[in-house]
Amino acid sequence: MNKNSEKMHPFCSFILIFSLVLTLCGCEKTKLPEKTGEIDYTIVTGSSVPEDLQSLINDRKKESFELTFSEHSYLYIIKGYGKQKSGGYSIKINNFYKAEDALVLDTDLLGPKTEDTVQKKASYPYIVLKTRFYEEPVIFY
Repeated sequence: MNKNSEKMHPFCSFILIFSLVLTLCGCEKTKLPEKTGEIDYTIVTGSSVPEDLQSLINDRKKESFELTFSEHSYLYIIKGYGKQKSGGYSIKINNFYKAEDALVLDTDLLGPKTEDTVQKKASYPYIVLKTRFYEEPVIFY
């Protein structure tokens, strides 16, 4: 072994371990706030989405977005996942509840199943939840 490789070995080991630690730390999902109550909601699609809201969604759908929209005595909570390479995606609601000072929405984007026949053109998955109006802010996870 030459002198340069002896000096580099500890440094390379440090970089490798440091990178591994950073990677593992990034895998944990943030802890959700404590649940204090249930929220009744419906998922709305198509013509049930207010026209003004649909326009806002269309303006934002190419990128990931989070949006709240109120109309009359209702609150609409929208989570969009931006442009995907194909169709066949769905959104899973893991949690939606009232916390101490906020509403909490935790969702995941699910990719197409391998056995599904999907459209090869781009899609823009998003979900719209409708509930009664709440003053509290919404925290998205």
